[in-house]
Amino acid sequence: MCIKKLKQYIANRLKSVTIGYVTSEEMVASLRKQGMTIGEGVRFYAPWTIVIDVTRPFAIKIGNNVNITAGVTILTHGYDWSVAKGVTGEILGSFGEVVIGDNVFIGTKSTILKGVHIGDNVIIGANSLVNKDCESNFVYAGVPAKKIMSVQEYIERGRAKQLKEAQDLAICYFNRYGEFPEKQLFDEFFFLFENREKPLDEKFEKKLALQGTYDMSKELFLSGKGQIFESYEEFLTSCKEKMKAMQDKRFK
Repeated sequence: MCIKKLKQYIANRLKSVTIGYVTSEEMVASLRKQGMTIGEGVRFYAPWTIVIDVTRPFAIKIGNNVNITAGVTILTHGYDWSVAKGVTGEILGSFGEVVIGDNVFIGTKSTILKGVHIGDNVIIGANSLVNKDCESNFVYAGVPAKKIMSVQEYIERGRAKQLKEAQDLAICYFNRYGEFPEKQLFDEFFFLFENREKPLDEKFEKKLALQGTYDMSKELFLSGKGQIFESYEEFLTSCKEKMKAMQDKRFK
């Protein structure tokens, strides 16, 4: 084991001692063992930053292919009733089941409050406070979270931005290092330029497999969906032309 990997291993083990989870797989296994229902393809990113209410683990149900990112909190109860108890002496219980459907993305530092049901194919924007149910096939964001657009509209906007954002990535890399990157950096953009008749790069193959849609994604790729350029080199030519146009505009 090289020194760099050894240091990373030790750092991860220390995190495990202090916070309980190092990998997504460890977190999923632990939560299932405690009684939580978690489907297949669920991924916790930076699990040591995620807070899951385990006071009643049976009250949280997470579907398949759900991505929960850093800093997310999921609650099934509150302790705010402690203030009421301080006033009247009453104990006012707090409980609400949380259900998250299939194919859901929960953005960084979002909070899911008790009693919330999130449907299928839902995107929750970063830093959102979700205090009400979220309908399937929509994007939600804000404090409190509100319906922003349909997932279909989100997809259409994403398609429209693919070329611009891929070019921006290439130019940003060039401005930092003085050269263009290997094509593997564009593992989210390879539909734009990758040859459909040659064996696919391993990194690109892995992207096709995400969310359990390998066959559908591969068929779409082979159909030529999203292809604008015949090769990566042709894509880079477009980036160079865009850089030149930007420079010409700057010096006018």
